Amino acid sequence: MKIAIDASSAAKAAITGIGTYIRALVHGLAEIDPDNTYYICNRLSRWRRRKHFLRVDRPNFRNKLIQEPFHLLFMPRLDVFHGPDARLPACGRARSVVTFHDVFSLVSDQFSDEAFRRKKRARYLELVQRATCILADSESTRQDMIRHLDADAARVRVVPLGVSSDFWPRPPEEQAAVRRKYGLEGDFILYVGVITRRKNTRRVIEAFGRVARERSLTLVLAGRPGYQSEDELAPIDELGLGERVKLAGYVAAEDLPALYSAARLFLFPSLYEGFGIPILEAMACGTPVVTSACSSMPEVAGEAAVLVDPYDVDAIAGGVRRLLDDEGLRHRLRGAGIERARLFPWTRTARETLRAYRDVCAGPSPLATSRQT
Repeated sequence: MKIAIDASSAAKAAITGIGTYIRALVHGLAEIDPDNTYYICNRLSRWRRRKHFLRVDRPNFRNKLIQEPFHLLFMPRLDVFHGPDARLPACGRARSVVTFHDVFSLVSDQFSDEAFRRKKRARYLELVQRATCILADSESTRQDMIRHLDADAARVRVVPLGVSSDFWPRPPEEQAAVRRKYGLEGDFILYVGVITRRKNTRRVIEAFGRVARERSLTLVLAGRPGYQSEDELAPIDELGLGERVKLAGYVAAEDLPALYSAARLFLFPSLYEGFGIPILEAMACGTPVVTSACSSMPEVAGEAAVLVDPYDVDAIAGGVRRLLDDEGLRHRLRGAGIERARLFPWTRTARETLRAYRDVCAGPSPLATSRQT
């Protein structure tokens, strides 16, 4: 097969969820598949970021620039074009595979503005009609697509994301080094993610404020500002927590394993996730997790985390207290989390994605199907 993958969303220095997925998927495919030919594509608009283009040193992996509609003139006859960030360029006669990581803008009008929602809905509707096969990160996302986009259930398959083998419990000396780098002393609770309403940062801070009255702790917020971040961070001043909350900003990937390992617990009561990679990262590092009992998070966490109602500040604070006070529970969740994370290697994502490529190529031609209908 000749397979093209649009890696444009990974062409940046500070990659987060989708960029992490694309890089891990491509490297996973390179590890398991020496036979098929892959074209790692970047849109021409990303040319200024070319030093961050994803490259794989394997003979069956090549790099291409794409620019509609001209790239079809220079691209060899493809069997599959994969859009791993919920977008697809012109694919010619190739079968098309598209990955949906979430549809948060359709689930609630609280997570984005109206212009963003209109743009996403139009794109998503076009994709679910055009794609030969749709990959969803979780069953939760698959059901949301069926509910909000009337997607054909038979064409949507779940391919879970994964966690890098770089995440494992780090020794005290590595933890001490990352503490010095970010100016952290004593016990701390960690949150990793964009500072935004969907991630529930305001309630994270409010719940921490209730726990912080009773014990000496710091809250570390590791992530960039996002939608309505100023409002989400307002409780720091409202509750007088300026000395107790550390805004670490974007944390480099090489620092994350030691930061997770050093944390007393990982707090991630997001309101909506298509998957939730940070849950697995924390678990793989042996850090107990408090996360949400909604959306995809129970699928990812299984029984290896404390699940709470993310809309209830008392419930979030109660979950934190439960982990802080119960050493037996913390010990059990450390072991259970490590075992849970082992179920989600990126090679699993690559194998299931490769299976999707093979399946769409084995099926009837999309053009033939369209002529019959």
